[in-house]
Amino acid sequence: MRIESIPSGAFATNTYILEDSGTVLILDPTGKAQRILDHLQGRVPAAIVLTHGHFDHIGAVDELVRQFHCPVYVHPADQVLLEDETLNGMAGMTAHVRSQTRPLTEGLMKLGTIQLQILEAPGHTPGSVLIVIGQDCFCGDVVFEGSVGRTDLPLGNDSQMRQTLKMIRTLDPQLRLYPGHGPATTLEKEFNDNSFLRTRRG
Repeated sequence: MRIESIPSGAFATNTYILEDSGTVLILDPTGKAQRILDHLQGRVPAAIVLTHGHFDHIGAVDELVRQFHCPVYVHPADQVLLEDETLNGMAGMTAHVRSQTRPLTEGLMKLGTIQLQILEAPGHTPGSVLIVIGQDCFCGDVVFEGSVGRTDLPLGNDSQMRQTLKMIRTLDPQLRLYPGHGPATTLEKEFNDNSFLRTRRG
């Protein structure tokens, strides 16, 4: 699978374009839609998939839907974040998704030729998910290189995050992690170097 990362916006949020056997997916389209369109180079996405509903992960959704009429998938628990700017924003920056969405729920789903395993990972937001495709895990703002997502924003929950980190400790250490901010890493590296995971192992 081909993976393209497009960091953009004030928080350098990673939008990912995935392509496999002709199927193209967009994960967390943030910032200016034109940047994403430039990277697509005429390719047509089969769907937009959201790891969660914060403003910096959803800003280009509506414009891309107008362009491609593609479905948008989000966990139902984060639907309210797409619609309520008082919940999804930070530092005076907000976004609003008016496009209809489809539910992203735990388990396996297939979009075109790409099979996704959805793992519910609440804490940063109630509907945060991990999206696992083969050995690649797109983890939104749940885990970063050396850190984890904050829980002090609206609808964040520290207790849920602790349970999510407990679940992550059971995953394959060989998974490659593609976070919502910062560089890619591996779960094995985070088990060794990330104090939020290392100190809670076992």
